[in-house]
Amino acid sequence: MFWSNNKKKVYKELIEDIKEEISRSKRFEFNFAVLTAEVSHSSSPGLIKILPGRIISIHIIRRYLRGYDRIIGPIKRRYYFILPQTDKKEACAVRQRIKNFAMERNLGDISIGIAAYSENGTSPDSLLFKSIREKS
Repeated sequence: MFWSNNKKKVYKELIEDIKEEISRSKRFEFNFAVLTAEVSHSSSPGLIKILPGRIISIHIIRRYLRGYDRIIGPIKRRYYFILPQTDKKEACAVRQRIKNFAMERNLGDISIGIAAYSENGTSPDSLLFKSIREKS
């Protein structure tokens, strides 16, 4: 029960953060990107063993991002990244840095999807759907 309520809370936070970023991007005519990273079952268990599924250490990945980029998760084995003022090309570079990090640390397979506002959608749901569906 706790885990289910926690997932709903984190998902609601994710939607609110994306709505906030859409509002800011409309106001200032910025781009932003949403990345969805899914860690495979073959990944190492990470630092915390009490969570179900496989996890990665967010504090380590944070070193590969800017200070104002946001990481939300995990929700099951998924992590969501909101990258303000980032177009699709820049988001692809971030995806590659995360994949390189995972390969260097033998974290197993991590697939990462990208959705760029407004190219791939203008609502939180459309951006999340696109980023989940378009993984590589």
